[in-house]
Amino acid sequence: MDKLNLDHFKSINTIIERDSKDATYKFALLRGAIEISQEYSHLKHDAGGRVAFPLGLLVEKWLLYYYPLIAGPEFIPQKNGESEHSQYRIAFRKSFRKVTEYYDTRGGFSAFYNDYVNGTVPPDISPAFRDLVADLKTTITNMPMKHLGYSVYKQHYSLFRDEGGVRRIPAGVPINQELLVHNLGYFSFPKDLYAVFQYLGSFITGDDSLLFQWAQFTRSASKGAVSVEFVLEKLRTYPITERDVLAARSFFDVMFRKNNFIDCVWSGKSITKLSSLHIDHMIPFSVWKNNDLWNLLPSSDVVNAKKRDKIPAPEFIEQRKADITRTWDLLRLEYPKRFNREIGLSLVGTTTLPSGWQDVALEHLMEKCDYLINVRGYDAWSL
Repeated sequence: MDKLNLDHFKSINTIIERDSKDATYKFALLRGAIEISQEYSHLKHDAGGRVAFPLGLLVEKWLLYYYPLIAGPEFIPQKNGESEHSQYRIAFRKSFRKVTEYYDTRGGFSAFYNDYVNGTVPPDISPAFRDLVADLKTTITNMPMKHLGYSVYKQHYSLFRDEGGVRRIPAGVPINQELLVHNLGYFSFPKDLYAVFQYLGSFITGDDSLLFQWAQFTRSASKGAVSVEFVLEKLRTYPITERDVLAARSFFDVMFRKNNFIDCVWSGKSITKLSSLHIDHMIPFSVWKNNDLWNLLPSSDVVNAKKRDKIPAPEFIEQRKADITRTWDLLRLEYPKRFNREIGLSLVGTTTLPSGWQDVALEHLMEKCDYLINVRGYDAWSL
């Protein structure tokens, strides 16, 4: 873990309080950078005393933050002076509305997210989605990235920088999560700030700071037409709201019926009753709303009841390495495209899995669990 410099924590709090804000862009940039630091440490690389992440991750975060604020019948301003009948609007509202209006009668936010992740955005809305991604990238790099921190450091791009590295996305190819991560280049910020985001990011984004101020700004921009509570509810909306273990459950059920047993990944003991077979979210769903196949493992009902919402201790994951990777190999054989995409983005760093990808994935999994236990304070678990 990088050494913590509290001066940057003070600076961020000062920036949140003092930086001029004409729109909600700075809130979204900080929130995104904090969440990316906490969720995607395996995708960072050093950039001369700074850390760099794929810029596509920020674009994805903005898609998720602004979708609930822009969809729906009520107009929720995100810029001072912005109104339903004014031409003075946030830079990407027009392109975003084309996408949300398309999905209004097709399943809404969750359906959009599912199409985006799986690369199945329909051809009739795909050009508008491509325009939206371009608008978000331009807004992020030209507005909050340029101006955030000016009140403290008196210069532009004082904290965040666009590091370039953009690769062309071929025309006609549906934009998905993988293309965003690998084709939109990189952004960077100081290494000390990364440590602050990892240790104290949850305090910065908590209800008493970043999100609350975002909600207060929106209420002010609407001249009191929307309440702080209403905006906070929108800001906490997430496209994945329920546990989805259907594919993993189906696969493990078939294995059980074929062999009349299946081994519990955590205890190594055979499960001999189908009713005792549970599907465990290795990193609990309540902590990280992740239904990726690699995160879904067969467990006995007794063991799963003991684990509940606790985090597997890294040393226990190491002990169970053979059973975990054997299960991953089986899931990959059954669902190769989906498994490669999910574990590639979440743990390995590339969806073209290299030789020895299991060791890379396990190492990053243990790092994430260690972070959740020793920095975020979740309970560790082992047998």
